[in-house]
Amino acid sequence: MPEAESLGRQAYYQLRDRILAGKLQPGERLSLRGMANSLGMSMAPVGEALRELSRDGLVELEPGWGTRVRQLDAESLHSQHVLRTALECEAARQCAVRASESQLTELFRLAESLDEAIDSHSSPEQVSELDSRFHLQIAELAKAPSLVQALRSNQLVRLLARGSEIAHHVNRPAGQHVVLVKALQSRDPAVAEDAMRQHCLESMRLQMQKAGFGNWLPDL
Repeated sequence: MPEAESLGRQAYYQLRDRILAGKLQPGERLSLRGMANSLGMSMAPVGEALRELSRDGLVELEPGWGTRVRQLDAESLHSQHVLRTALECEAARQCAVRASESQLTELFRLAESLDEAIDSHSSPEQVSELDSRFHLQIAELAKAPSLVQALRSNQLVRLLARGSEIAHHVNRPAGQHVVLVKALQSRDPAVAEDAMRQHCLESMRLQMQKAGFGNWLPDL
C-alpha cells in the first residue's frame, strides 16, 4: 500500500506540473491508459492522481466520457478571483493580529525578494514560486489551516490561465508586496484587509486581460 500511494503521488505531481506548464492543454482529453503509458506506471496510481487533480479543480471527470484538463472561461476565472479575494482578505485580517513581530519581519524579507524578482522580470517559474510562498505564508500566519488549503487549491486553478506569466510580460506596481506587509505591520485588520483587497483586484484585472477576457471584466 505505501508503494502504491507513493506512485500515486508521483503521478499526481508529474501530471500537475505538465498541466501548469501548458504541456497538457485546457480541454485536452486525458486517457487513463495513455497517461499511464507516458508515465511508465500502471493505471491504478494514475487513476488516483487524476481523482486528486479533480479535487484540486485542475481536471474534470465526466462519467462515460473520461477526463480532460479544465478549461476556464471568463466567468469561471472571475469566480476564482472572487474566491481568492475573500480568502486572502480574511487571511490578512487574522495575520495582522496573530503574527509575531519576528514572523512579519521574515515575511517582509520574502516580500522584498518577490518584488525584486517581479521588477527584474525574473522567470515566470521563479516569480510564481515566490508569490505562492508569500501568500500561503500570510494564510499560515493567520493560524487557520483551512485557509491555507483553500488558498493553495485556488492558486492552482488560477495558474491554468497562466497567471505565473503576468509578472514577466506586464509592468506591475513597484514594491507591491512590501506595501502589503507594511499594512499587516499596522496591526489594524481593516487596513490589512483593504490593502489585500486592492492587491487582489489588481491581480484579477491583470490576469483577466492576460487571458484575453479584458472586455468581460465586471465592475470592481
